[in-house]
Amino acid sequence: MRNKNILIFGSTGFIGRSVVKRLLSEGNRIVCPARNASRVKRNILSGDIGQIEVVDFELSNLSNLEDLIKKSDFIINLIGLLFEKSNMSFELAHYLLPKKISFYAEKYNKPFLHISSLGSTFNTKSNYLMSKKMGEEFIENNNTNHIILRPSIVYGEEDNFINQFGKMAKLLPFLPLFKKGETKFQPIYVNDLSLMIFKLIKNFDKYKNINIPAVGNEVFSFKEILTHILETLNKPIRLINIPSFFAIIQGKLMEKLPKPLFTYDQFLSLSHDSISVGGEKLVAEIIEKDLSNMKTVTSIYLDKFIDRV
Repeated sequence: MRNKNILIFGSTGFIGRSVVKRLLSEGNRIVCPARNASRVKRNILSGDIGQIEVVDFELSNLSNLEDLIKKSDFIINLIGLLFEKSNMSFELAHYLLPKKISFYAEKYNKPFLHISSLGSTFNTKSNYLMSKKMGEEFIENNNTNHIILRPSIVYGEEDNFINQFGKMAKLLPFLPLFKKGETKFQPIYVNDLSLMIFKLIKNFDKYKNINIPAVGNEVFSFKEILTHILETLNKPIRLINIPSFFAIIQGKLMEKLPKPLFTYDQFLSLSHDSISVGGEKLVAEIIEKDLSNMKTVTSIYLDKFIDRV
């Protein structure tokens, strides 16, 4: 698949940067709606002149959305919030925007790939997971030319999960366990996910109008992931179970910060496993190669947190 005009919402994020680089390397032209053009300069450097275009775009003003979609061959939505901001809610990012994109994609018969979340559900108190489910449901019921990808945790050199706990392990005398560390995840490597997206675009008709789990080949509990981080860093510090009432207070206080490390809604989302047992076989079929090993990959980039004499 080459020489396609691909519109990517969320191109400046962790997953977005990997997807843009993958699609540029295959000779496509990428349109990146962004609030700040400087945030995508690193992507421009990986493509030929004219391969990538940055256009002004504000979630609070979608006046140019229809025109962007009309001019594109393919639409990808990667936008997702880890926490709400004063000018950006889960509902806006995960429901209202996908709803608009889906509507115009259907109107102009444009294939649409939407990234949701493996744990999305209406049976939750988490606004993050519920808003993700709302976006999914609208697309399923109103768009006839879509694929919905539902990733578990996505890891990679620039991720906000493994790196965050690696940094905490370097600075703190313990790491916190929420929900006793029993929540299960099936993490997928960002390079595998971006390859998966490329393959799905290439073979869109084969997989369209279905929800596809985006998972790795192993299931880990939250406690097992933190244990791996500590073993990699050779840190003899403790994992301490944080009682729910204290975690709730901590989350509600920390979410008032500009970039909170932990929020009340994230605590609520830990009530739901993020796994798809057997889903890894479909992912391997799509990407046509073995899935990456989480412990092997993360051990490489966790190296930067190791104390050296």
